[in-house]
Amino acid sequence: MTEQERIIKHISLIKLKDPRVVQQVVYHPFLFAKHRMADPDDYRPIRIRYFGAFVGKFMRNKEMYQKLSYIIQALKDRPELIKIFVDPAFDNDLDARIYVNQLFDANAKDSVNAIYDAIKAIGIE
Repeated sequence: MTEQERIIKHISLIKLKDPRVVQQVVYHPFLFAKHRMADPDDYRPIRIRYFGAFVGKFMRNKEMYQKLSYIIQALKDRPELIKIFVDPAFDNDLDARIYVNQLFDANAKDSVNAIYDAIKAIGIE
């Protein structure tokens, strides 16, 4: 077993991943990135060594970005919506915007869609 194989095995044990997956990422990082970036349900950024992070996924789904913009603008304009639709514990729109962005980062599209639909149903422009 070579040093490289031992390192791959060690990483797979630490990350609780199959060694073949770790080996695929090590030997073919661009193929791994291509598959991750092609997944429409995954909005997390990808970091490739020596190239930095690719965070273009946020703008990839324009419809979701527009929904987030609409929600954030509605929360700024009408602070009472924070307690109705997001969480009664929040006392300002900054906390609510952070929460909505965390929902988006966590890929909780259903929650973002539910908040958007509820605000849209009230007819806030």
